[in-house]
Formats: sequence, C-alpha cells, structure tokens
Amino acid sequence: MQTRRRRKRRYAASIGGAFILLAVTGVITVIVVSLRLTGMLLDNTREKERFARIIQPVVMFDPVPFESPADIPPENLLLYSMWTALTDERLARNYTSYNEQQELLIPATDLNFAAAMLFGADITPEHRSFRDYDNTYTYYPDTRMYGIRVSPHMYVYTPDIVEITRSGDLYRLEVAYIPPGSAWNLSPAGHRVTPFGEKYMMYYMAREGSSYRLVGVQDPPSVTAMDLYDEDYTGEGG
Repeated sequence: MQTRRRRKRRYAASIGGAFILLAVTGVITVIVVSLRLTGMLLDNTREKERFARIIQPVVMFDPVPFESPADIPPENLLLYSMWTALTDERLARNYTSYNEQQELLIPATDLNFAAAMLFGADITPEHRSFRDYDNTYTYYPDTRMYGIRVSPHMYVYTPDIVEITRSGDLYRLEVAYIPPGSAWNLSPAGHRVTPFGEKYMMYYMAREGSSYRLVGVQDPPSVTAMDLYDEDYTGEGG
C-alpha cells in the first residue's frame, strides 16, 4: 500500500514539475515574442524608407503647401507625375525610345497612372508642355507623348523622414529636406556626422489598402523634433 502511495506521489511530482516547466517556458516565450514585436514597432526604418521613396518626386522640387491634391497647380502636378513615372522601376524600364530631337519619350498615359498612384484615382493631370528649373518637357498631342531632356546638373532635395505620427489611416511625416551632395559632412573635428535638413515640412499620407496616397503638405508647427535637438545641442555646447 505504501509503495503505491509513493509511486503516486512520484507521478504527481513529475506531472507537477512538467506543468511548471511548461508554464515557465510559456512565460519566457511570451516575453521573447513581446520584445521582438516591441523592437519591430520601435524600429520603423523600413517604413520611413518606404514613405521617402513615395514622396521623393514631390520633395525634389520643394512644393508649395497644399491641403488637398486638387489644390496643386496644374504644371506642378505634371512635374510630380512625370518624376514619379521616371523614378518608378516598373515604368522607367520601358523608357528607351527617342524622337528626332533626341528627346526621351514618355507616354502621357504613364503620367495619368503616376498621378493616380501618388495622389489617388480622382487626380488626373492636364497634358501640356511645361518646365522645371532646368528642363523642358514637350508634349506632343498627336502621339500623346512627352519628349524630355534631363539636365545632369539638377539641384533637387532628398527627403529624410524624421518622425512618423499615425492617427488611424492618416500618417503625418516630419520631413527633412537634404540638399544634394551632403549625404555626409565633416565636423570641425574631422568626424563624420549625419547632415541636417535645409528645411522641414509636414507631409500627410492616407493609407488605402496596401498603398499610401499623399493628401497634403504643410509648414511645420512651431516646435519640431529638430528644434528640440538644436536646444539640447546649444545647451550642451554651453
């Protein structure tokens, strides 16, 4: 009788120990998964890079603030749509034809697609010839093609997403405008430092399914992340 009781106690102890081990393992697993998820949430580098790629054709030309894509001047809409097409790998790989003037030919339908991709399906550019700082984009209505020559010395900005704030499907981006040629600068001591933006703007993106649309650009609020950094730097430097 005593032998049976001892066996039962051993089995109970073994089962209890197994449950404790499983419980501890489960807690550790939950902690590890939570830490990984937290790390993924905190490390939003990929999200910043994705937004930067989307808004690059707009940031390039330092747009005037707008509260809706419908408020964008027609020539500016053509410019942003053109460079969205030129920088989109799916479209740009097809641009291999030239006319007699040695202009690269871009279909007007691609600008329609690019505008919809960037601003939404209800935004369509009015096709006509236009210019930017250095280039002329000639529209040929008979063939519905644009002929362009791009200056190799274009001075354009590159976006750096400083901060992302989300409210539902609306994203607010604090964007630093990085001037060309300043991806890295040297400090007076000779150390490499990340460059500061020449200016800062707020970009608003709306999520639609798996895509994002640019719905507005505004001047920054009175205090930005960069202002706080400058205050810290000033205080630290004495």
